[in-house]
Amino acid sequence: MKKQFNISLILLVSILLSFSLSAQKTNVSTNNTSFKLKIEKPSFSINFPAEYKMEESSDNEGLKTELYRALLGNEVYMLKYTEHSNPVVSSDNEIYMNASLQSFETGIKGTIQNSKKIKYNKIKGAEAFLSLDDKNMYVFYRVFIINKVQFQLIVISNEKEKTKNIKTFFESFKF
Repeated sequence: MKKQFNISLILLVSILLSFSLSAQKTNVSTNNTSFKLKIEKPSFSINFPAEYKMEESSDNEGLKTELYRALLGNEVYMLKYTEHSNPVVSSDNEIYMNASLQSFETGIKGTIQNSKKIKYNKIKGAEAFLSLDDKNMYVFYRVFIINKVQFQLIVISNEKEKTKNIKTFFESFKF
């Protein structure tokens, strides 16, 4: 069962990650329990519970996307951001946040168990809990659009409830 879970987890991560490896200057600091990622442009930071890797796609038609991923046991922690040049993308645009969630749900072939609008440091966002059909895995998902930058925080786990690490990961996101 654990081997099947690991294979499913690797398959899911490879579906989610269609990005090539790339190096970029980032500020990284670590302590015994977290690995801090700090980016200056766009300005944000987040603490991963394990060492993370960066993957990046090339700029494509006004979209620059980067993805950071860490594995901790049977959990995958990811932060993905996309810089939009489209002038209609705005921080209060729920259409883009909802489209992001729907696209994510379709991409992972999951089912939204529940979702809600959230506010984090005065910024509107969306949060969802998804199940991955026939895989006994779950996804905790948050999306924000801040100054035309879409941030997606994603955790894949076999837990049905947010663990301390998951809560800490989400709460450590600063912009």
